[in-house]
Amino acid sequence: MSAAGRPLGRGGPRMADDWVERVRGANDIVEVVGQVVQLRRVGRNWTGLCPFHKEKSPSFSVNPDRQFYHCFGCKAGGDVFRFVQETEKVEFLEAVELLSRRAGIPVPERRAGERAVRTPLLDALEQAATAYEQWLADPQRGRAVREYLESRGIVHETVRAFRLGLAPEGWENLAGRLVPRAGEEVLVQAGLAMRREGRSGVYDRFRDRLMVPLIAPGGTVVGFGARALGDESPKYLNSPETPVYHKGSFLFALEAARRSADAAGEMVVVEGYFDAIALHQAGLTHTVATSGTALTADQARLLRRAAPRVALTYDGDDAGRDAMMRSLAVLLAEGLEVVVVDLPQGEDPDTLVRRGGAEAWRARRAAGYDPVEFIQRHVLRAGGGAAAGDPRERALQAVVRLAAEVRDPIRVRLLLERASQVFGLPESVLGRAVGMQKGGQSTEAPLKAAVREQRRGESELERALLRALLHAPEQLEAARAQLSPEDFQDADCASLARWLWSGRADLPESGVEGALARELAASGAGDKNWSAEAVGAARLILERKLLQRLKERKIQLSRAPDGPDTSRLMEEVNELARTLKELSAQG
Repeated sequence: MSAAGRPLGRGGPRMADDWVERVRGANDIVEVVGQVVQLRRVGRNWTGLCPFHKEKSPSFSVNPDRQFYHCFGCKAGGDVFRFVQETEKVEFLEAVELLSRRAGIPVPERRAGERAVRTPLLDALEQAATAYEQWLADPQRGRAVREYLESRGIVHETVRAFRLGLAPEGWENLAGRLVPRAGEEVLVQAGLAMRREGRSGVYDRFRDRLMVPLIAPGGTVVGFGARALGDESPKYLNSPETPVYHKGSFLFALEAARRSADAAGEMVVVEGYFDAIALHQAGLTHTVATSGTALTADQARLLRRAAPRVALTYDGDDAGRDAMMRSLAVLLAEGLEVVVVDLPQGEDPDTLVRRGGAEAWRARRAAGYDPVEFIQRHVLRAGGGAAAGDPRERALQAVVRLAAEVRDPIRVRLLLERASQVFGLPESVLGRAVGMQKGGQSTEAPLKAAVREQRRGESELERALLRALLHAPEQLEAARAQLSPEDFQDADCASLARWLWSGRADLPESGVEGALARELAASGAGDKNWSAEAVGAARLILERKLLQRLKERKIQLSRAPDGPDTSRLMEEVNELARTLKELSAQG
């Protein structure tokens, strides 16, 4: 077994140990650390600012004689492999491989016979990436695609950094170039070519497409994503599963993103390659893409190794929000914190930063939702009508299913605390529902009963206001100034409020609003002070609305990084608290 606990080919343990020691000896720790930390020689050692915690005075020391580093501040320390593990967010074996390639030392294959399969495929994929780059750079052949990239705001430096390329029109551009060197079978296994039906020979898998190399940590090309330049379907075409590419275990742009994850404290996760490319170009280099596939547990584990928190940022449409709903359970189950960056309808990360730069994304990030908030908003926004059932019940069911997927009891408790705040139900009710869900029991009846009881209290307050306004219409203008129909949580009350707020002099005669108006108008006692009733009920609903907003802003403030958004949120929190205090004094 290797030092990482895995077999490394026919040479066995001795070969693995020899390889590790060769790599250690070929990588001077001062040179490796110096690529990340600005070092200054002090006596026999080198010192600099620690890359693992924030400090103003250097407490990080590198000993060239003993080949180790140590921080006197945060106590981080180790050898050259540990340094690469911590800075690159990789396991031991990957750290050794990275340093092995850096030193030009061949990497032993991890299983017997693997080298014979993988090496020719990786060589062919690298040659393909080079060919695609050359075709894009060709003055005539690549002109239209270069103009297309410019129209999307992608600059030449970004094209080079991501090794973007062009697969020209035609059936044998790549095959004709690589078959003499690699052979047909290698191109087919690498996902670069397909066999002709009914006759010998192969043809290019990718034709008339903008090519995006899929580059694994360490710089190895393992596949391609390809965007159609014409009307060819599908619009996006990825490499198939191969011995070197497994889409469920791959994150686009991970190599660069994990280097920035420490400073940002999180990884941004988007769906598409060009979303990630646009965010990287805007300076948001802690971004990865899922290659347009559903997020997997393997990908979540890669994210967890890079950062403790994920900012999930998919397209601002129903499909994007549905994808985020599915991703939440996967990320939370792997122990990650999640912030959902919900984009405006029709927007995606690419168009957002093209329109407003990194600041536009940061503004959306500052207004991000926690998982419970997002579920509530997503379900309410999705609607579905009466046939879909009560939206609050459906949102609670979704939260309960999500909490049941999470293994960490502390995270489950935090989820339930937040759900209690958002939905106004006791934690005990939600906790029992999670227990039932884990036990395979239906949670529909207890959640339905809890929501029905909650709605009864909300409905009574809202009906009291509407009844008072029907009896004291002179108070309607004051109520309009404080509230909107959207502040009514009971659907029937909201319908009648919309009618009254519209300014009509008559009362509705049909529909739920008509039935409710007749019931409320007939149920009031004549000797009540209806003006005072209207003022009091309006104040209580306004307090309810402001309290909910205050809770939301406090949560946003706790998640917002230092900067202008923090100051703005703090001012809003203080203003809401002052307003609530004044309202309470009036009561």
